[in-house]
Amino acid sequence: MQNFTINAQDYIIDDIISHLENGTIGQAIARSWNYERKNNTLYFTLKEGAEVRLADLFWFGFLSNG
Repeated sequence: MQNFTINAQDYIIDDIISHLENGTIGQAIARSWNYERKNNTLYFTLKEGAEVRLADLFWFGFLSNG
Protein backbone atom coordinates (compact mmCIF):
# COMPACT_ATOMS: atom_id res chain seq x y z
CA MET A 1 0.00 0.00 0.00
CA GLN A 2 1.59 3.23 -1.17
CA ASN A 3 -1.51 5.44 -1.38
CA PHE A 4 -4.98 5.63 0.08
CA THR A 5 -7.79 8.14 0.30
CA ILE A 6 -10.44 9.00 2.85
CA ASN A 7 -13.62 10.65 1.67
CA ALA A 8 -15.97 11.96 4.35
CA GLN A 9 -17.98 14.94 5.48
CA ASP A 10 -15.99 18.12 6.11
CA TYR A 11 -16.19 17.92 9.91
CA ILE A 12 -14.76 14.39 9.85
CA ILE A 13 -11.88 15.46 7.60
CA ASP A 14 -11.29 18.42 9.94
CA ASP A 15 -11.09 16.01 12.91
CA ILE A 16 -8.68 13.70 11.09
CA ILE A 17 -6.38 16.60 10.23
CA SER A 18 -6.55 17.82 13.83
CA HIS A 19 -5.44 14.38 15.04
CA LEU A 20 -2.66 14.24 12.43
CA GLU A 21 -1.33 17.59 13.61
CA ASN A 22 -1.94 17.30 17.36
CA GLY A 23 -2.41 13.67 18.39
CA THR A 24 0.48 11.39 19.34
CA ILE A 25 -0.49 8.59 16.96
CA GLY A 26 -1.53 11.09 14.29
CA GLN A 27 1.90 12.71 14.39
CA ALA A 28 3.49 9.26 14.07
CA ILE A 29 1.42 8.64 10.96
CA ALA A 30 2.28 12.07 9.54
CA ARG A 31 5.98 11.22 9.86
CA SER A 32 5.48 8.35 7.42
CA TRP A 33 2.74 9.71 5.18
CA ASN A 34 2.28 12.88 3.14
CA TYR A 35 -1.32 14.00 3.07
CA GLU A 36 -3.23 16.55 1.06
CA ARG A 37 -6.79 17.75 1.45
CA LYS A 38 -8.93 18.44 -1.58
CA ASN A 39 -12.43 19.44 -0.48
CA ASN A 40 -13.80 16.55 1.58
CA THR A 41 -11.14 14.02 0.55
CA LEU A 42 -7.73 13.32 2.10
CA TYR A 43 -5.07 11.80 -0.15
CA PHE A 44 -2.26 9.93 1.59
CA THR A 45 1.03 8.94 -0.02
CA LEU A 46 3.73 6.94 1.75
CA LYS A 47 6.92 8.99 2.12
CA GLU A 48 10.07 7.71 0.44
CA GLY A 49 11.89 5.25 2.68
CA ALA A 50 8.93 4.93 5.08
CA GLU A 51 7.18 1.68 5.89
CA VAL A 52 3.50 1.00 6.37
CA ARG A 53 2.82 0.40 10.06
CA LEU A 54 -0.61 -1.15 10.34
CA ALA A 55 -0.55 -0.83 14.13
CA ASP A 56 -0.30 2.98 13.74
CA LEU A 57 -3.34 2.99 11.48
CA PHE A 58 -5.27 0.80 13.90
CA TRP A 59 -4.47 2.93 16.96
CA PHE A 60 -5.15 6.14 15.07
CA GLY A 61 -8.65 4.91 14.24
CA PHE A 62 -9.23 3.58 17.75
CA LEU A 63 -8.00 6.65 19.61
CA SER A 64 -9.56 9.25 17.31
CA ASN A 65 -13.00 7.61 17.38
CA GLY A 66 -15.47 9.80 19.21
